Amino acid sequence: MKKPNLNNFGKKLKFKQRSSKKVPEITEKELFIETMDMFAEVWTRSNVSYDKHKINLLEYDEMFYQIIEGFTLLKYGLWKTEIILWYVFARLDENDKVISLTYKVKEEEEEEIVLNNPSDLWDFLKKIEENDPDIK
Repeated sequence: MKKPNLNNFGKKLKFKQRSSKKVPEITEKELFIETMDMFAEVWTRSNVSYDKHKINLLEYDEMFYQIIEGFTLLKYGLWKTEIILWYVFARLDENDKVISLTYKVKEEEEEEIVLNNPSDLWDFLKKIEENDPDIK
């Protein structure tokens, strides 16, 4: 076997200059929406697997849900986490119809809120923050 000639090593190696274009940063809202979509989908799949095939993934996945809940609590605090978990786990009735929330700001009239998607959830959480900046 012939010894490699290392004197020529790298002479034909060419580097491309990296593009100066910046990859657009994902916003917190975009990440929230994507995460809530996946979270709700996983919850639905677990329930469907039990309903159709009597395979109980909920007990298996319970620790994952607890991890997600913990990180959600760290990021968004107690009141937002409660609404987020309601959105994922209890927003739909047994016929997959969206259940509405009733929201009332101090002296104002009650408002019926329907959260059809994660974007609605995000907007609702922001609305609560704006209406009551002291809420923790």
